[in-house]
Amino acid sequence: MKYLKKRAAALGLALTLALAPVASASEAMGREIQSGTVNLSVGTSLTKQIFWSDTYSDLRTERYFAYTPNRNVTPTVVYGNKVLTRATLTTMAQTLESEGRRVVGGVNGDLYVLATGAPLGVVVTGGVVRSLPGSDNFGYYAVGFRNDGTAFVGQPSLTATVTFKGFTFPLGGGINKIRNVNTNYVLYTEDFASTTQNSEPGIDVILTPVLDELGEATALDLDVSDGDDTTISEIKADVVQSAQPTVGGRVTYRVEQVLNSTGAISIPAGKAVLSINNKSDSYFIDYIKLLQPGDEVDLDITTGETAWNEADQAMGGMYRLVVNGQVASGLPSERTAYSAVGVKADGTTVFYTMDGKQPGYSVGSTLTQVAMRLIELGCVDAVSLDGGGSTTIGATYPDGSGLGVINKPSDGSQRANSVALFLTTDLKPSGVLAGAYVTPGEGLLLSGAKVQLSATGLDSNYYTMQVSETPSWSVENGDGMVSTSGVFTAGGSSGVTKVAAAYGSVTGSTAITVINAPDGISLVNAGTGAAVATLALDPNAQVDLTAAASYKGLALTSQDDCFTWSLDSAVGTVDAQGVVTAGAKSASGNLTVTAGGKSVTIPVAVAGHVNTLEGFESGIGSVTASGGSTLTQEYGSDHVRYGSASLKVSYDAAGSSTASLVTTLTAAAGEKYLNLWVYGDGSANSLTATFADAEGFTKEVMLTGLDFTGWKYVTAAIPAGASALRSINLIFGDGTKTSGAFWLDQLTTSNELMRDEAPPIVTVSRTGTQLTATVTDLIDKKFTAAQVTVTYDGAVIASTFDAATGIVKATLPASDGKLHRAAVTAADASGNIGRGTVNIDATAERASVFTDAAGHWAEGFAVYLYDRKVTTGIPGAAEGELLFQPDKAITRGELFALAGRWLGLDLTKYAEVTLPFVDSDKIPDWALPGVKAMYALGYLKGTSTGDGKLYANVETNISRAEAMTILGRMQARGYAQADLTSFGDGYNVPDWAADNMKSLVGQGVVSGGVDGLLRPGDSIKRGEVAKLLFTMT
Repeated sequence: MKYLKKRAAALGLALTLALAPVASASEAMGREIQSGTVNLSVGTSLTKQIFWSDTYSDLRTERYFAYTPNRNVTPTVVYGNKVLTRATLTTMAQTLESEGRRVVGGVNGDLYVLATGAPLGVVVTGGVVRSLPGSDNFGYYAVGFRNDGTAFVGQPSLTATVTFKGFTFPLGGGINKIRNVNTNYVLYTEDFASTTQNSEPGIDVILTPVLDELGEATALDLDVSDGDDTTISEIKADVVQSAQPTVGGRVTYRVEQVLNSTGAISIPAGKAVLSINNKSDSYFIDYIKLLQPGDEVDLDITTGETAWNEADQAMGGMYRLVVNGQVASGLPSERTAYSAVGVKADGTTVFYTMDGKQPGYSVGSTLTQVAMRLIELGCVDAVSLDGGGSTTIGATYPDGSGLGVINKPSDGSQRANSVALFLTTDLKPSGVLAGAYVTPGEGLLLSGAKVQLSATGLDSNYYTMQVSETPSWSVENGDGMVSTSGVFTAGGSSGVTKVAAAYGSVTGSTAITVINAPDGISLVNAGTGAAVATLALDPNAQVDLTAAASYKGLALTSQDDCFTWSLDSAVGTVDAQGVVTAGAKSASGNLTVTAGGKSVTIPVAVAGHVNTLEGFESGIGSVTASGGSTLTQEYGSDHVRYGSASLKVSYDAAGSSTASLVTTLTAAAGEKYLNLWVYGDGSANSLTATFADAEGFTKEVMLTGLDFTGWKYVTAAIPAGASALRSINLIFGDGTKTSGAFWLDQLTTSNELMRDEAPPIVTVSRTGTQLTATVTDLIDKKFTAAQVTVTYDGAVIASTFDAATGIVKATLPASDGKLHRAAVTAADASGNIGRGTVNIDATAERASVFTDAAGHWAEGFAVYLYDRKVTTGIPGAAEGELLFQPDKAITRGELFALAGRWLGLDLTKYAEVTLPFVDSDKIPDWALPGVKAMYALGYLKGTSTGDGKLYANVETNISRAEAMTILGRMQARGYAQADLTSFGDGYNVPDWAADNMKSLVGQGVVSGGVDGLLRPGDSIKRGEVAKLLFTMT
């Protein structure tokens, strides 16, 4: 019991001291931001520290075990089930755990050959040499551990020799290493692999260990030969007869077989294989051929350094980092992730990792910086282990049942490595209360933030245990307070606060880092989790926002009441929890959120919403004709306001005194206004709307007179209580016009008087084949998947749409080296269209198709049209030569042909179309199908010279204004209309071309020349058309 009482007292003290604040800066790594230490087992603690590098303006994250040698926790070197078997850190740990050991912690080990998995350095486990470099690799370093857990670092100058036929030879290829031509003998044991892995012919000698006289000492006096019977060294040492290879040991083997092998052979269980390549030095080949079954071969492993004779565990390391407390010279300068082992003057061992190659988390360090850091931690000797994606550290916390990885390997997941170094214990739960285990073990809080702490009993062997009493809580140093239930509230001062929990006389604590001046604040929607940079709300609507603070990119624990919230009063109100309530009327203003002198301000707009009643894109089934009216779906672009279709209403009073459209359209509850676009016919007639309430009572309201031509936006108040639009009625006026036609498009309802002509904002990005887009709109707060389309080279592809966040995702086809274009299009409830695009560039290896376009600015666009079979090119004078003629003016017929193929039309479907042009008989056969298609679809109307006749003029050049008008007619209506006055010649754009020109400029399809001019009257060139068609895709 005296021993247990002393253990308990020591444990409580360790928990207190380990969590005390540490140094505020590291010369090697930067300014410390956060630190936390937890004791894992006897003499073993885990520390995590985060630094800020001013050099790289980024974070560095280190973790390390500090291990004081003791009889309860011991270092353990582990490899896979064979030396060549690579395994992850957790897989190796699970093997140890299956043997009944608790794995306190572990780090990755030595470097290894990627192709084979063979570790580069020495591997010793349980005193047995599992792998040993040959005589050509004596410059390699290693870390060794004695049975008592003490560590040492140095060069393991281990000499392995084999003696037979009266001669002693160096084991030049080592033990359990891959055989090659340049080394002589290699010894394989069953630890290596199931086979020798040899790929070339050689001699293999099967050896059986002689188990007589085990433990007896032998004094060696050997002359080592290295060719031509020349003695290269003399070995004088005492060795002990062993059953397996050990440092300071001799294994005597008896020859069982001598084989001339053509490649790999199996390694028999419990036996060894002495092997040599047939291409090696003939001197060694000749001697091994002398062996006969029954001969004996002695394996000796000797060293002149006492420490390596004492190694129970050991593994290699590439570089000596620290020598006698000084940074070693000649270390590589690469900045990455690293692992290392250092030894302090008092014998404490540090198992160190620095994560790297992960901006925003840890940029890594150089080996020199690792060496400097280990010296800061008190190390006088240190060696590097494998780094980069291999760097892995794991631990078993007192409340855990098995080792878990606690860092972030730069590969994104654990890498399977060759060896690893663990700290293990056989201690079992003692049930003797010795301290309190407090979680979370570290914290980074904004001033004023709260965090719930928990305490569990900790027994004398560092296992958690149930305690019937409730712990008492206290703040031992730093700023803040803690409730009786363990809720800690951060104070107003930055620094580290230690919070302790006690069960009577035994305690435990945690370190909380408090930040009172964050350098970043962001907002998210509490309901959806989506980031909020702008806020668009309906009148009287509410939204719950959550604020988050950060410092140097690290998230700070916080609650909404840690921030000061303010909202312009015209917009609405906001409470201390971030709940925003919009005002009753449309308004705009700003929301500002502040903490510790840092603020974020976002624009807030309160506006009504718009809902689509009918756009006539999918048909006209929602309306039926009554009286003297006839209804048809219209596709001609001149009579479409939004999308690709509208409703044409033809009327004739001769057959009826009334004309109306009966509808089945219903407005949502709360809607106050009916909105629609009307194309008038200049008559004295008028339109009214009839609404009905739930009980069937109707009321007629005035919409508009038709005494105008062109499109007009019409709004009418929906009668109170009404929900159904029963009909739209034509009221004949003075009788001067009793027949004609008008058009309707984009019927919507809204809860406010409003007219939305702003398109949605679509932002698109691509990573590899993954496309991501975001759709936002200040009026339309949410979109449906039906409103969003993703295309790849103009063809619709599958996509997903998250209505809550407005995020679109799609997987694009794998790259084929050619130029491609992906587009995301969104149409809002008012019919406005927004579009975002991303290009998939052609690879440098893409061969030029057109000889006259190589190096031309339009080459990529021309080749794109060729790849899509929009153009076949023009045969050149030379055999196989293909031209595009990018600087040549394009004719009207050529444009119609290109446009038809770009649209993907089956031109044969238009063969029976009758053309109205007087020059139809002069249209060349190659151009006729395209002309018929363009005319039938309403894109081509022809030209007139004032004689009332229409001409196709297919062989004349087409002007930029004419080309852009035709191309604009091919698109859906609803894109943003740009102001052409920003162009020096915008006033020269003809009225008949203005709308389509404005639309193409608004989309970014047309941007003007380098001189800032549109040049509407100039002939358009083939290269310019190629770019337009690509950009419209």
